[in-house]
Amino acid sequence: MPAPSRSGEWRTAVRSYDTRHSRFARPAPGPALRRKVARIAATLEGVYGIPQPGRNERVLDSLIGCILSQNTNDLNSYRAWRNLRRRLPTWRKCAEAPVEEIRDAIRVGGLAPVKSRQIKDILMRIKAIRGAYNLQFVCDMAIDDAFEYLTAMKGVGVKTAAVVLLFACGRDVFPVDTHIHRIAQRLGLVREGAARDEVFYAMRDLVPKGKALSLHINLIRFGRDRCHKRGPDHDGCPLRRSCLYVRGLVKH
Repeated sequence: MPAPSRSGEWRTAVRSYDTRHSRFARPAPGPALRRKVARIAATLEGVYGIPQPGRNERVLDSLIGCILSQNTNDLNSYRAWRNLRRRLPTWRKCAEAPVEEIRDAIRVGGLAPVKSRQIKDILMRIKAIRGAYNLQFVCDMAIDDAFEYLTAMKGVGVKTAAVVLLFACGRDVFPVDTHIHRIAQRLGLVREGAARDEVFYAMRDLVPKGKALSLHINLIRFGRDRCHKRGPDHDGCPLRRSCLYVRGLVKH
């Protein structure tokens, strides 16, 4: 199988993260921090329950859906998905359509000129490499190989690849969204000011085995319900004892 362009960037990013570890404000994660994450996961399961895996969607559907969800809200990304599938109901038709038609179909989701080109390029790449509009084989790859393959595609970053592997493949991978990025800093799981991808790399070593789905979904729920960007609700917060933000030790 021919390798996608930009092949190796995922492993390069991982190595780069590892070499930067010594610059961080605290040492590499140890047993105490891993236990803290395990307690947080258990506490949130006590509040929200243990999420059950849904029916795995097709990998290519999940990937395109993730691209449509970038930099917009859930409602608009759903509308863009619905419009695209109504107008171009198969990925072959989508790949063969003019990029302007894709752009018009997904306009409601925002950034349509960029996303339409990314979608068309991804579909054409998959067809050229695999001979079909199918990405299910990614689910059988080793995790790092799957990340390398997916992130070699233009428009597919670490978060998108992680979401696809978690929800479409059922792999034990922990995506970091805007809520988790904020909460991980407030709880002292990563250094304050860490970039989102940096949080992802750090959390790879912290999330208990088998708890990626539960912790991902429950932290998002917690972020939406209580740990808001502005004006978080500290009264009765189940994670108050673990929080550096409430003690004034971090600022954001």
